[in-house]
Order: sequence, then structure tokens, then C-alpha cells
Amino acid sequence: MNESDNKYLIFSADGRSFSISFSDVQIIIPACEPQKIPDFPDYAPGTVVNGGKVVTVISIRRRFGYTDRKIADRDCIIVCTGEKSIGLLCDSISGFREVPPEEIQPAPDINSEANARFISGEFLLDGSPCYILKPELIIKEEDDGRIACGSSSEKV
Repeated sequence: MNESDNKYLIFSADGRSFSISFSDVQIIIPACEPQKIPDFPDYAPGTVVNGGKVVTVISIRRRFGYTDRKIADRDCIIVCTGEKSIGLLCDSISGFREVPPEEIQPAPDINSEANARFISGEFLLDGSPCYILKPELIIKEEDDGRIACGSSSEKV
């Protein structure tokens, strides 16, 4: 078991808590206005350049149907590791938290059609749910071909 398997980066969007595994985090950068790309889905406002690489930005607010707003001072882009070079635009970062496996509950599963494939589980954070996201699965299946995400394998 990897040392980072139980560590999660906690972030928020529209007052809700989300997390991703520490091993999925490449770097956290201050949010900036993404360069718009024609024919991208509305939840992918465009791309940014980080370290000489193009990163496709996914707005957590837009992707999950929350109220959209202009980028604010505390907003960040979490550049994720993996085959696809994506960055998650969020409202703020709360920090890292170690969560023992026994505290992680299964992902909510309403039915086979409403199952959010990008949520791998959840845990309680200050009495409220904090959803564990799988960054590469946040892109909707039907949009996978529309969003060209380069390869990103560098690690912090």
C-alpha cells in the first residue's frame, strides 16, 4: 500500500466538499481565465498552460450543475496526474487529510443510470459528506472524444 493511499486533498465548490487522492495531485496553481476552445462542453471552459504544457480545465461548479461565477481570488486549479492532462477549477483548497479506509463509505448509488462513475466513495468531514472524485472520470463519457487532453505524467 502506497503511503499516499489514505491522504486526500480537500477542496470546495459552491459550499460543498470534495477530495481527490494525494497521488492524483500534480500541482495546485492559482486560477486564471482559461483560453476558450471551440466546441468544448460548457463545463470545460478551456485550457491553461502550466510548465509549458496545455491543461484542459474542468469547472467543478459547472460540471456538477452549481451556480457559476467569475473566478475569485481563492479559486485554484488542481492539475491532476494521469493519462489526461486535466485541471479541476475549484473555489478553494482546505488542505490535506488522512482518512482511514474504514471511514470511507461507498459512493452514492441511486440506480444504474444515475450512478456517478467519477465518485469513488465519501467520508464525513465536520459532519457533512466529502465526496472522493476520480479526476479522469469527471469528463462525461459522451464528451471524452470532444475534449483532447494531452498526456501528463510529471509528479510534484
